[in-house]
Amino acid sequence: MLQSVLTAIERFSLLSADNITVALSGGADSVALLHALCTLKDKLKINISAAHLNHMIRGDEALRDENFVKQLCGDMNVPLICESIDVPAYAEKNRLSIETAAREVRYAFFERINTGVVATAHTASDNLETVLFNLARGTGLNGLCGIPPKRSIYIRPLILVTRDEVEAYCAENCLSYVTDSTNLSDDYTRNRIRHTVIPVLKSVNPSAEKTVARTVVSVREDEEFLNACADNYLSANFKDGFLTVDSAVPPSVLKRAIKKYAEYIVPDLRLDSLHLNSIYSVSVNGGRTSLPCDCIAEAKNGRLSVKNKLSNGKKTVFNVSTAVKDNTFFKNGEKVNNLLLNNSIDCDKIVGESVLRTRLPGDSVRLAGRGCTKTLKKLMNELKIPNELRDSVPVLADDDGVIWVYGAGTASRCAVNEKTEKVMIITVSDVQNKTDEG
Repeated sequence: MLQSVLTAIERFSLLSADNITVALSGGADSVALLHALCTLKDKLKINISAAHLNHMIRGDEALRDENFVKQLCGDMNVPLICESIDVPAYAEKNRLSIETAAREVRYAFFERINTGVVATAHTASDNLETVLFNLARGTGLNGLCGIPPKRSIYIRPLILVTRDEVEAYCAENCLSYVTDSTNLSDDYTRNRIRHTVIPVLKSVNPSAEKTVARTVVSVREDEEFLNACADNYLSANFKDGFLTVDSAVPPSVLKRAIKKYAEYIVPDLRLDSLHLNSIYSVSVNGGRTSLPCDCIAEAKNGRLSVKNKLSNGKKTVFNVSTAVKDNTFFKNGEKVNNLLLNNSIDCDKIVGESVLRTRLPGDSVRLAGRGCTKTLKKLMNELKIPNELRDSVPVLADDDGVIWVYGAGTASRCAVNEKTEKVMIITVSDVQNKTDEG
C-alpha cells in the first residue's frame, strides 16, 4: 500500500506544501492514511497533523469516534484539531439535506484549520462508486472522471489503493479503527452500489477498482484538454456580455464554452444536459430558450446572450476613489479595524500597473487571512452577493491578477502589515441605479 501512496503522490504532484492535515474520521481508510503518511513523513519531509469533526448526527456513536481519534493521535504523537458542530441544526436553518449540510460544514472546517494541504482518505473503491453513481444518474465526461486526486487544498494519497488493500494494511500493522453504522445500511444509494453492484463487477473482473482507476486517469486528461480548449474559446469570443458562436467549432468544445459562459453570467445557474443542448441549438440556429433561475438564452446574428428576466435592464454603479498615504496603522500597538485593512493595499507589493475594473472570466484571489485561492464566482456565491450586482462589483487588479474585491477584501500578497511603508486606501461611496442606456 505504501508504494501505491508514493506513486499517487508523485504521479499527481500531491505535495504542494510541507504541512499535511489528515481528515481523520476514525474509519479504516483514514486511520490507514494517517499511519501511512506518518511512516513516510521522513522520506517525504512533511509535517503531519490531524483534524476530526463531530457532526453531532449519530449521538453516542459519534462521541465514540471522537474519543477514538483523540486516543489514536495521542498514541501516535500526532497533533489533533477536534471540533463539534450541530449539522442537523445547520441543515434545518439552511433548508439543506443532512448529507449536503454535513459536506458544507465539514469542508468549511477543513479550510478554516488548514495550514498547507488537507489529505482525505478517498480510495480507488470510492472512485469506482462515484463513477457508477454518476453514470446511473446520467453524466458527461466530467462525471466519469470520478474523484480528482487533487482539488484546491485537498489531496487524495489513497486514490490508487482499494478498500481491500486498506483493510489488509490495517491488519498487518495492528491498526484499530471504528465503523460508521450508516455505512452498513442500504438506505443510501452509494451503499447499495457498494454492497450489490460492485460485488457483481468484481465477479467479472476482480481488479475492477484498479482498472477503472487507470481509465479515469485517461478520461481526466481528455476532459482537461477539452476544458482548456473551451477556456481559450471563451477568452477570445466573450465581449460586452455576449458570446460569439462559431458553429464550425466542435460541439464538445463549444458546449463547454457555452456552459462556462452561462454560469458565469448567472452564477446560481446550474445547467443539466437538457438545458445545455437547448442553448447549443439556439446558439447555432438562432432563437430563444428558457432556463432555470428565471433566465433566458437568446442568439442573434451569431451572438449568444443569457439574461435574468427580472433584471429590467438596470445595473448598479459603484463610485470608487483611492488615496495613498504613509502607513500609520500599527502605531503604538493599537488594533487595526479589519474593515480598514480590507480596503487597504501595500503599494510596494503591486506588480506593474493597477487597474480598476469589474470581474472577468477566470478571475481568482487568495484573500488575506484565508488559506486558499478561490474564483471570484465562488467567492461571490459565498458572500451571497445578488446576481444583478456581480458584474458591477469593483475589482482592483495588477499585472499578476486580482488584488482587491469590494466587500471581500485584499489579496494576501498585497496585504498591509507592520513593514508596509505606503498604503493605498480605497473608498467606495453609496451605489446608484442606472439603466443600460444611462
